Amino acid sequence: MNAANDVRILKALADPTRLRLVRLLAQEELNVQELCAALETPQPRVSRHLAVLREAGLVSDRREGNRIFYSLRDPDDGLAPFQDYLRKLQNHDHEDRRRLEEVLAARTADVQAFADHTADQWDDIGKTLHSRTASLLAVANMFPRDFTVADLGTGTGLLLPVLAAMAEKVYAVDQSPAMLRRARARCRQSGITNINFLQRPLEELQDELPPCHALLLHFVLHQIARPPALLKKLAAYLRPGGRLVVVDRLRHQDEQAKQLYGSLWMGFEEAPLREWLAEAGLGGGYWHVLSGSDLAGDSRFPIFVAAATAPA
Repeated sequence: MNAANDVRILKALADPTRLRLVRLLAQEELNVQELCAALETPQPRVSRHLAVLREAGLVSDRREGNRIFYSLRDPDDGLAPFQDYLRKLQNHDHEDRRRLEEVLAARTADVQAFADHTADQWDDIGKTLHSRTASLLAVANMFPRDFTVADLGTGTGLLLPVLAAMAEKVYAVDQSPAMLRRARARCRQSGITNINFLQRPLEELQDELPPCHALLLHFVLHQIARPPALLKKLAAYLRPGGRLVVVDRLRHQDEQAKQLYGSLWMGFEEAPLREWLAEAGLGGGYWHVLSGSDLAGDSRFPIFVAAATAPA
């Protein structure tokens, strides 16, 4: 027991605004602007209270481009004696929680608006984002033949001709009507008939997908408001032994990704992604980083392919 540490934490919690911050950060990692919106409180005040919580060891922060995201510290990091109280605080029904859902919904809405706005130019934009080698590696993780696969966040359907040739049935899911119109046109032009199109945010999928042999997130995870929650949700759509395949960028700090690709997150690192997949109940992780001639035209953004398997 560390009495000085406990006193510091108790003093930090002895403020209504800081309690509200802790309640929100126990739910989700958020940046200052999002916290201001959820609390309906000016940024200087929020930043001042965050500094107190950080100094007390209650919250941690990390930089994502020009934004700083805050989260509640791990219970094992000096917070264990307060865990019951923090859990009750997190579960308390409060108006801030409703506004938090609005803030998180805004993340998704921004991405959809970006997709609708750039759909006609996306094939050209995608040339600076996508990697043919990464795509083939992702496809290789979906064998054998005669299976059902879902291309989640299909966009304009760049991979649908390949997937249609490999799978008996393909589900093409995207939240953007404009993107799906172009994907349908691509398939009509190629005479592809085994694609089922579904317009739906991935976070809102219910029973529209059957059990699948493979699920693909091809440069999609960086546009998802809550990546760990989505991976956990998607795991339920895998057949026993089915594979979830992720293709995306490694962690970087280039703000241009937000304007070019509609990114909410600036890439991912291996350890957190493996942890998210494990928490989703998936194992047998695969991780490969492309290098050299495998990189896309912009070498500032190295690409990875990751995959994990549902229990047999």
